[in-house]
Amino acid sequence: MAVLFSKYIDCSMKCLSCLPVRISLLPASNTLRLFLPFSSSSSPSSPSLNVISDFLSKECGFSSSQVATLMRRKPTLSRNKSDHIAREIVHTLTDFGFTENQIKSTILRNPLILTLKADGELKPRIDFLKQIGLDPQDMPGIITRNPHVLTGSLENSLAPRILHLRNLFGSNVHLRQALKRAPDLLTADFERRVKPKVEYVKNYLGISEGTIVFLVALREALSFSFETLENKIKYMANLGLAEDEIRLFLKKCPTLFHCTTKRIKKNMDFLIHTAGLELEIVALNPVLLNLSVEKRLIPRYEVFKYLSIIPQSKDLPSLVTFFKLPEEEFIKRFGQYSTKSSLTIIQSPKASILER
Repeated sequence: MAVLFSKYIDCSMKCLSCLPVRISLLPASNTLRLFLPFSSSSSPSSPSLNVISDFLSKECGFSSSQVATLMRRKPTLSRNKSDHIAREIVHTLTDFGFTENQIKSTILRNPLILTLKADGELKPRIDFLKQIGLDPQDMPGIITRNPHVLTGSLENSLAPRILHLRNLFGSNVHLRQALKRAPDLLTADFERRVKPKVEYVKNYLGISEGTIVFLVALREALSFSFETLENKIKYMANLGLAEDEIRLFLKKCPTLFHCTTKRIKKNMDFLIHTAGLELEIVALNPVLLNLSVEKRLIPRYEVFKYLSIIPQSKDLPSLVTFFKLPEEEFIKRFGQYSTKSSLTIIQSPKASILER
Protein backbone atom coordinates (compact mmCIF):
# COMPACT_ATOMS: atom_id res chain seq x y z
CA MET A 1 0.00 0.00 0.00
CA ALA A 2 1.29 3.38 -0.91
CA VAL A 3 2.29 5.62 1.93
CA LEU A 4 0.82 9.06 1.36
CA PHE A 5 2.11 12.23 2.88
CA SER A 6 0.22 15.44 2.49
CA LYS A 7 1.55 18.79 3.36
CA TYR A 8 -0.34 21.97 2.87
CA ILE A 9 1.49 25.23 2.77
CA ASP A 10 -0.46 28.00 4.41
CA CYS A 11 0.51 31.43 3.12
CA SER A 12 -2.67 33.08 4.43
CA MET A 13 -3.74 33.51 0.77
CA LYS A 14 -1.00 36.13 0.25
CA CYS A 15 0.39 34.29 -2.78
CA LEU A 16 -2.00 32.66 -5.20
CA SER A 17 0.86 30.76 -6.83
CA CYS A 18 1.28 28.61 -3.74
CA LEU A 19 -0.69 25.48 -4.46
CA PRO A 20 -1.42 22.40 -2.33
CA VAL A 21 1.32 19.84 -2.79
CA ARG A 22 0.88 16.10 -2.44
CA ILE A 23 3.88 13.76 -2.31
CA SER A 24 3.24 10.13 -3.20
CA LEU A 25 5.67 7.36 -2.31
CA LEU A 26 5.22 4.30 -4.52
CA PRO A 27 6.80 1.20 -3.00
CA ALA A 28 7.23 -0.58 -6.34
CA SER A 29 9.64 2.02 -7.64
CA ASN A 30 10.52 3.88 -4.44
CA THR A 31 10.18 7.12 -6.34
CA LEU A 32 8.63 10.41 -5.36
CA ARG A 33 6.15 12.11 -7.66
CA LEU A 34 5.12 15.70 -7.37
CA PHE A 35 1.50 16.41 -8.24
CA LEU A 36 0.18 19.88 -8.96
CA PRO A 37 -3.56 19.17 -9.03
CA PHE A 38 -4.51 22.55 -10.51
CA SER A 39 -1.93 22.60 -13.31
CA SER A 40 -3.41 23.08 -16.80
CA SER A 41 -1.02 20.71 -18.53
CA SER A 42 1.49 18.02 -17.72
CA SER A 43 3.08 17.87 -21.18
CA PRO A 44 6.50 19.60 -21.33
CA SER A 45 6.04 20.58 -24.98
CA SER A 46 2.47 21.84 -24.88
CA PRO A 47 3.18 25.42 -23.67
CA SER A 48 5.45 26.15 -26.64
CA LEU A 49 3.11 24.21 -28.92
CA ASN A 50 0.24 26.46 -27.84
CA VAL A 51 2.25 29.59 -28.61
CA ILE A 52 2.73 28.64 -32.26
CA SER A 53 -0.70 27.10 -32.75
CA ASP A 54 -2.43 30.10 -31.18
CA PHE A 55 -0.55 32.48 -33.45
CA LEU A 56 -1.35 30.48 -36.58
CA SER A 57 -5.01 29.95 -35.75
CA LYS A 58 -5.94 33.26 -34.11
CA GLU A 59 -3.81 35.67 -36.15
CA CYS A 60 -3.18 33.88 -39.46
CA GLY A 61 -6.53 32.19 -39.98
CA PHE A 62 -5.37 28.56 -40.02
CA SER A 63 -7.96 25.96 -39.08
CA SER A 64 -7.29 23.53 -36.22
CA SER A 65 -6.76 20.69 -38.70
CA GLN A 66 -4.28 22.79 -40.70
CA VAL A 67 -2.33 23.63 -37.54
CA ALA A 68 -2.26 19.96 -36.59
CA THR A 69 -0.96 19.09 -40.06
CA LEU A 70 1.81 21.68 -39.79
CA MET A 71 2.90 20.40 -36.39
CA ARG A 72 2.89 16.84 -37.64
CA ARG A 73 4.95 17.72 -40.72
CA LYS A 74 7.38 19.92 -38.79
CA PRO A 75 7.53 18.70 -35.16
CA THR A 76 10.38 21.08 -34.30
CA LEU A 77 7.90 23.96 -34.41
CA SER A 78 6.60 22.79 -31.03
CA ARG A 79 10.04 23.47 -29.48
CA ASN A 80 9.79 27.20 -30.12
CA LYS A 81 9.28 29.10 -26.88
CA SER A 82 7.79 32.11 -28.64
CA ASP A 83 6.08 33.04 -31.88
CA HIS A 84 8.60 35.79 -32.66
CA ILE A 85 10.25 34.03 -35.62
CA ALA A 86 6.97 32.89 -37.16
CA ARG A 87 5.49 36.36 -36.70
CA GLU A 88 8.45 37.98 -38.48
CA ILE A 89 8.13 35.54 -41.40
CA VAL A 90 4.43 36.33 -41.85
CA HIS A 91 5.07 40.08 -41.64
CA THR A 92 7.89 39.80 -44.20
CA LEU A 93 5.71 37.90 -46.67
CA THR A 94 2.97 40.49 -46.17
CA ASP A 95 5.44 43.29 -46.90
CA PHE A 96 6.36 41.58 -50.17
CA GLY A 97 2.75 41.60 -51.30
CA PHE A 98 1.53 38.13 -50.29
CA THR A 99 -2.18 37.88 -49.55
CA GLU A 100 -3.46 36.02 -46.50
CA ASN A 101 -4.43 33.01 -48.63
CA GLN A 102 -1.02 33.00 -50.35
CA ILE A 103 0.75 33.10 -46.98
CA LYS A 104 -1.33 30.20 -45.69
CA SER A 105 -0.77 28.16 -48.84
CA THR A 106 2.98 28.88 -48.78
CA ILE A 107 3.36 27.79 -45.16
CA LEU A 108 1.18 24.70 -45.58
CA ARG A 109 3.27 23.55 -48.53
CA ASN A 110 6.57 24.23 -46.79
CA PRO A 111 6.31 24.59 -42.97
CA LEU A 112 10.11 24.94 -42.77
CA ILE A 113 9.60 28.58 -43.79
CA LEU A 114 8.41 29.32 -40.24
CA THR A 115 11.91 28.54 -38.90
CA LEU A 116 13.84 30.89 -41.22
CA LYS A 117 15.52 34.10 -40.17
CA ALA A 118 13.52 36.85 -41.80
CA ASP A 119 16.41 39.25 -42.42
CA GLY A 120 19.22 36.77 -42.93
CA GLU A 121 17.51 34.08 -45.01
CA LEU A 122 14.02 34.93 -46.27
CA LYS A 123 14.50 38.51 -47.50
CA PRO A 124 17.76 37.87 -49.43
CA ARG A 125 16.12 35.04 -51.42
CA ILE A 126 13.09 37.10 -52.33
CA ASP A 127 15.29 40.11 -53.15
CA PHE A 128 17.35 37.91 -55.46
CA LEU A 129 14.23 36.87 -57.36
CA LYS A 130 13.32 40.54 -57.71
CA GLN A 131 16.75 41.27 -59.16
CA ILE A 132 16.18 38.95 -62.12
CA GLY A 133 13.17 41.05 -62.99
CA LEU A 134 10.22 39.15 -61.54
CA ASP A 135 7.21 41.43 -61.38
CA PRO A 136 6.30 42.15 -57.72
CA GLN A 137 2.71 41.26 -58.61
CA ASP A 138 3.74 37.88 -60.07
CA MET A 139 6.33 36.87 -57.49
CA PRO A 140 3.95 35.92 -54.64
CA GLY A 141 2.06 33.64 -57.02
CA ILE A 142 5.27 31.99 -58.25
CA ILE A 143 6.58 31.43 -54.71
CA THR A 144 3.19 30.17 -53.49
CA ARG A 145 3.22 27.49 -56.19
CA ASN A 146 6.80 26.50 -55.30
CA PRO A 147 7.59 27.67 -51.74
CA HIS A 148 10.58 25.33 -51.44
CA VAL A 149 12.60 27.96 -53.32
CA LEU A 150 12.65 29.95 -50.06
CA THR A 151 14.37 27.26 -48.01
CA GLY A 152 17.17 26.28 -50.40
CA SER A 153 20.67 27.74 -50.27
CA LEU A 154 20.95 31.04 -52.12
CA GLU A 155 24.63 30.64 -52.97
CA ASN A 156 24.73 26.91 -53.66
CA SER A 157 21.31 26.28 -55.17
CA LEU A 158 19.16 29.23 -56.23
CA ALA A 159 21.80 31.50 -57.81
CA PRO A 160 23.50 28.76 -59.92
CA ARG A 161 20.11 27.47 -61.06
CA ILE A 162 19.01 30.91 -62.21
CA LEU A 163 22.22 31.18 -64.23
CA HIS A 164 21.50 27.80 -65.90
CA LEU A 165 17.92 28.76 -66.67
CA ARG A 166 18.88 32.17 -68.06
CA ASN A 167 21.35 30.50 -70.43
CA LEU A 168 18.65 28.00 -71.40
CA PHE A 169 15.93 30.54 -72.16
CA GLY A 170 18.21 33.19 -73.61
CA SER A 171 17.10 36.25 -71.63
CA ASN A 172 15.57 37.43 -68.38
CA VAL A 173 12.36 38.20 -70.27
CA HIS A 174 11.93 34.60 -71.39
CA LEU A 175 13.10 33.35 -68.01
CA ARG A 176 10.37 35.35 -66.26
CA GLN A 177 7.79 33.93 -68.65
CA ALA A 178 9.04 30.41 -67.98
CA LEU A 179 8.91 30.83 -64.21
CA LYS A 180 5.35 32.17 -64.37
CA ARG A 181 4.34 29.05 -66.28
CA ALA A 182 6.54 26.53 -64.46
CA PRO A 183 7.68 27.72 -60.98
CA ASP A 184 9.04 24.25 -60.21
CA LEU A 185 11.97 25.06 -62.51
CA LEU A 186 13.45 26.88 -59.51
CA THR A 187 13.90 23.66 -57.52
CA ALA A 188 13.66 20.76 -59.99
CA ASP A 189 16.73 18.54 -60.43
CA PHE A 190 18.30 20.21 -63.47
CA GLU A 191 20.44 17.33 -64.75
CA ARG A 192 17.98 14.52 -64.13
CA ARG A 193 14.64 16.22 -64.75
CA VAL A 194 14.98 19.48 -66.67
CA LYS A 195 17.74 18.69 -69.15
CA PRO A 196 16.16 15.47 -70.54
CA LYS A 197 12.87 17.31 -71.12
CA VAL A 198 14.74 20.13 -72.87
CA GLU A 199 16.26 17.61 -75.25
CA TYR A 200 12.85 16.00 -75.77
CA VAL A 201 11.24 19.29 -76.75
CA LYS A 202 14.13 20.23 -79.03
CA ASN A 203 14.74 16.90 -80.73
CA TYR A 204 11.35 15.18 -80.81
CA LEU A 205 9.09 18.18 -81.28
CA GLY A 206 11.66 20.21 -83.19
CA ILE A 207 11.05 23.42 -81.25
CA SER A 208 13.94 25.87 -81.01
CA GLU A 209 15.09 27.28 -77.67
CA GLY A 210 14.35 30.87 -76.80
CA THR A 211 10.83 30.96 -78.24
CA ILE A 212 7.51 31.29 -76.43
CA VAL A 213 6.38 27.96 -77.88
CA PHE A 214 9.52 26.35 -76.43
CA LEU A 215 8.67 27.72 -72.99
CA VAL A 216 5.11 26.40 -73.17
CA ALA A 217 6.22 23.02 -74.50
CA LEU A 218 8.88 22.65 -71.82
CA ARG A 219 6.40 23.57 -69.11
CA GLU A 220 3.97 20.93 -70.34
CA ALA A 221 6.70 18.31 -70.73
CA LEU A 222 7.93 18.95 -67.18
CA SER A 223 4.42 18.32 -65.87
CA PHE A 224 4.44 14.66 -66.92
CA SER A 225 6.67 11.62 -66.87
CA PHE A 226 8.09 10.33 -70.15
CA GLU A 227 5.75 7.35 -69.87
CA THR A 228 2.71 9.62 -69.69
CA LEU A 229 3.92 11.70 -72.62
CA GLU A 230 4.41 8.60 -74.75
CA ASN A 231 0.96 7.26 -73.81
CA LYS A 232 -0.64 10.52 -75.00
CA ILE A 233 1.22 10.27 -78.30
CA LYS A 234 0.13 6.65 -78.74
CA TYR A 235 -3.47 7.66 -78.08
CA MET A 236 -3.29 10.32 -80.78
CA ALA A 237 -1.86 7.73 -83.16
CA ASN A 238 -4.83 5.47 -82.41
CA LEU A 239 -7.11 8.29 -83.56
CA GLY A 240 -5.61 8.01 -87.01
CA LEU A 241 -2.88 10.65 -86.85
CA ALA A 242 0.52 9.92 -88.37
CA GLU A 243 3.64 10.58 -86.31
CA ASP A 244 4.50 13.67 -88.34
CA GLU A 245 0.98 14.99 -87.78
CA ILE A 246 1.26 14.36 -84.05
CA ARG A 247 4.53 16.27 -83.89
CA LEU A 248 2.94 19.10 -85.81
CA PHE A 249 -0.02 18.97 -83.41
CA LEU A 250 2.22 19.34 -80.38
CA LYS A 251 4.57 21.83 -81.98
CA LYS A 252 1.73 24.18 -82.88
CA CYS A 253 -0.18 23.62 -79.65
CA PRO A 254 2.00 22.07 -76.92
CA THR A 255 -0.74 22.61 -74.32
CA LEU A 256 -2.36 19.51 -75.84
CA PHE A 257 -0.05 17.54 -73.58
CA HIS A 258 -2.21 18.81 -70.74
CA CYS A 259 -5.46 17.69 -72.34
CA THR A 260 -6.87 14.41 -71.13
CA THR A 261 -7.36 11.66 -73.69
CA LYS A 262 -11.09 11.86 -72.93
CA ARG A 263 -11.21 15.51 -73.96
CA ILE A 264 -9.15 14.92 -77.11
CA LYS A 265 -11.51 12.13 -78.17
CA LYS A 266 -14.60 14.21 -77.39
CA ASN A 267 -13.36 17.17 -79.44
CA MET A 268 -12.23 14.97 -82.32
CA ASP A 269 -15.64 13.28 -82.43
CA PHE A 270 -17.44 16.61 -82.59
CA LEU A 271 -15.12 18.26 -85.09
CA ILE A 272 -15.06 15.32 -87.52
CA HIS A 273 -18.45 13.62 -87.14
CA THR A 274 -20.65 16.63 -86.29
CA ALA A 275 -18.91 19.67 -87.74
CA GLY A 276 -17.67 17.66 -90.73
CA LEU A 277 -14.04 18.77 -90.70
CA GLU A 278 -11.39 16.58 -92.31
CA LEU A 279 -8.78 14.97 -90.07
CA GLU A 280 -6.04 16.84 -91.95
CA ILE A 281 -7.75 20.16 -91.20
CA VAL A 282 -7.92 19.36 -87.51
CA ALA A 283 -4.26 18.36 -87.58
CA LEU A 284 -3.37 21.78 -88.99
CA ASN A 285 -5.44 23.49 -86.28
CA PRO A 286 -4.75 21.55 -83.06
CA VAL A 287 -5.92 24.46 -80.90
CA LEU A 288 -9.45 23.24 -81.70
CA LEU A 289 -8.84 20.30 -79.39
CA ASN A 290 -8.29 22.69 -76.49
CA LEU A 291 -11.65 24.42 -76.86
CA SER A 292 -14.68 23.48 -74.80
CA VAL A 293 -17.27 21.55 -76.80
CA GLU A 294 -20.21 22.78 -74.73
CA LYS A 295 -19.15 26.39 -74.18
CA ARG A 296 -17.41 27.17 -77.46
CA LEU A 297 -17.73 24.68 -80.31
CA ILE A 298 -21.44 23.83 -80.15
CA PRO A 299 -22.73 27.43 -79.70
CA ARG A 300 -20.56 28.76 -82.50
CA TYR A 301 -21.45 25.86 -84.76
CA GLU A 302 -25.13 26.71 -84.32
CA VAL A 303 -24.46 30.35 -85.25
CA PHE A 304 -22.43 29.24 -88.26
CA LYS A 305 -25.25 26.99 -89.49
CA TYR A 306 -27.77 29.80 -89.04
CA LEU A 307 -25.65 32.32 -90.95
CA SER A 308 -25.01 29.80 -93.71
CA ILE A 309 -28.71 29.74 -94.74
CA ILE A 310 -29.75 33.37 -94.36
CA PRO A 311 -29.29 35.52 -97.48
CA GLN A 312 -28.14 38.67 -95.68
CA SER A 313 -24.96 37.10 -94.30
CA LYS A 314 -21.90 38.05 -96.32
CA ASP A 315 -18.18 37.34 -96.06
CA LEU A 316 -18.74 34.46 -93.68
CA PRO A 317 -15.35 33.07 -92.58
CA SER A 318 -14.52 29.38 -92.67
CA LEU A 319 -15.82 27.19 -89.88
CA VAL A 320 -12.29 26.75 -88.49
CA THR A 321 -11.80 30.52 -88.32
CA PHE A 322 -15.25 30.80 -86.77
CA PHE A 323 -14.20 28.45 -83.97
CA LYS A 324 -10.85 30.18 -83.43
CA LEU A 325 -12.01 33.80 -83.31
CA PRO A 326 -11.21 35.47 -79.95
CA GLU A 327 -14.34 35.81 -77.85
CA GLU A 328 -14.38 39.61 -77.94
CA GLU A 329 -14.10 39.72 -81.73
CA PHE A 330 -16.69 36.98 -82.16
CA ILE A 331 -19.24 38.83 -80.02
CA LYS A 332 -18.55 42.08 -81.85
CA ARG A 333 -19.09 40.52 -85.28
CA PHE A 334 -21.63 37.76 -84.65
CA GLY A 335 -23.00 38.18 -81.14
CA GLN A 336 -26.30 39.50 -82.46
CA TYR A 337 -26.96 36.18 -84.16
CA SER A 338 -26.28 33.94 -81.13
CA THR A 339 -29.79 34.15 -79.66
CA LYS A 340 -31.45 34.17 -83.08
CA SER A 341 -29.63 31.04 -84.16
CA SER A 342 -30.65 29.17 -81.03
CA LEU A 343 -34.30 30.22 -81.37
CA THR A 344 -34.31 29.37 -85.07
CA ILE A 345 -32.90 25.91 -84.50
CA ILE A 346 -35.47 25.23 -81.77
CA GLN A 347 -38.58 26.83 -83.30
CA SER A 348 -38.16 26.85 -87.07
CA PRO A 349 -39.86 24.09 -89.12
CA LYS A 350 -36.60 23.99 -91.08
CA ALA A 351 -34.72 22.91 -87.99
CA SER A 352 -34.46 19.39 -89.34
CA ILE A 353 -32.45 20.73 -92.26
CA LEU A 354 -30.05 22.45 -89.88
CA GLU A 355 -29.55 19.28 -87.92
CA ARG A 356 -28.35 17.26 -90.90
